[in-house]
Amino acid sequence: MQILPETMKLFDSDAYAVDFLATVLSAEFVRKKKDAYWQVVLDRTLFFPEEGGQTPDRGLLDGHPVIDVQLDGNVILHRVKADPSAEGEATAAGRERQKAETSKEGERDGAPFVPGQTVRGQIDFAHRFSNMQNHSGEHILSGLVHNRFGYDNVGFHLSDNTVTLDFNGPLSDADIVWLEQAANRVVWDNREIRGWYPAPEELQAVEYRSKKEIDGPLRLVEIAGVDLCACCAPHVRRTGEIGLIKILRVLRERSGIRLTILCGSRALAYMQTLQKAAEDVSHLTNMPREEIAAGTSRILEENEKLRQREAALEAAVTQSLASAVPAEQENVFLFTEGNTGTNAGIGNLAQRRLVNTLCEAHKGYCGVFAGSDEAGYRYIIGAAGNRDARVLNACIHKYCRARGGGKPAMVQGSCQAPEAEIRAAIEKALYEISES
Repeated sequence: MQILPETMKLFDSDAYAVDFLATVLSAEFVRKKKDAYWQVVLDRTLFFPEEGGQTPDRGLLDGHPVIDVQLDGNVILHRVKADPSAEGEATAAGRERQKAETSKEGERDGAPFVPGQTVRGQIDFAHRFSNMQNHSGEHILSGLVHNRFGYDNVGFHLSDNTVTLDFNGPLSDADIVWLEQAANRVVWDNREIRGWYPAPEELQAVEYRSKKEIDGPLRLVEIAGVDLCACCAPHVRRTGEIGLIKILRVLRERSGIRLTILCGSRALAYMQTLQKAAEDVSHLTNMPREEIAAGTSRILEENEKLRQREAALEAAVTQSLASAVPAEQENVFLFTEGNTGTNAGIGNLAQRRLVNTLCEAHKGYCGVFAGSDEAGYRYIIGAAGNRDARVLNACIHKYCRARGGGKPAMVQGSCQAPEAEIRAAIEKALYEISES
């Protein structure tokens, strides 16, 4: 097994660099199901790996997309997208032959990466800078919480979509308001952010935050007057580059609290989305954006009144339908307009109440089919006494392509057959029941 030297982390010395040259130490073709990639180890890299709760950098290696960057001990692994059919020249012998055939211009046939080759890497700086803004913003929040409340940051996750941080203590609504305001004041102060590897004697003389025990060289990140924390990730040079820190959500748990945040360009994009949504609601409610909550509340109150009126009308309709059935009729099957498809009419709750009312007044099977021949019907069938409504349901399934089920006392389902076919299927079922 080849032992590779520690990868030089160029991002430690310059988080703003975007391209670099490096030497390939190893390159392995990996196939996983339909995906394939080259796992490349370089002597040095600008690509930050997935570490410390943060997603890795993206970018290109000799023009090939870098899809993942992982850390294996002190070695950084670059996973570079490959054509699944490109494995042919990936054997050790093939790589050695290609290395020998490499031209002065560095052009090769077959495998794109061979040991000893010099490659150019380019990181996606927009993605890197977004991560830097959010990670630096997290440090400000964590430092403020630690200093004011004494809580530790016990969890941090920075993906391309979500940023969360967990604290081992509670924060009130007033605390959250204070925290967001204080964090943004630090941004406006444009304080310096410094990252470095302190000497052992310097490390013993300072107090710093750390979520875990760290073996080997320890890197500190300091935000002047706010935070001093062990951290491996790139950060912005000054807090003013963060732009904005916004706390989006607060989840309170017994063990503490989780904050979902966005900083910088992500926070701006989020606020622009909220502004557009507020404008849309403003137009729909005919209220100024500052008063859309009141406008929405008014609409909800009006809708509730309409719902109550609809329920009263449905109750009157169902009572009228039930009263129109002769008392001596044993089996009752009613077809009425319903909200299946585009039809407006009797709702599911009123339909069920009507079935129950009919079952109380009649000793056979009672069913209500709501809908239309064009849109289909949804049905509920009840059975009085010791009858089994599933028998009728099975017949409707057989002859009317219905879907649904239930218990002996009541079944429900839907079908696309017209009323005439459904009634014919019911008649067949009733006949078979009477003959059994």
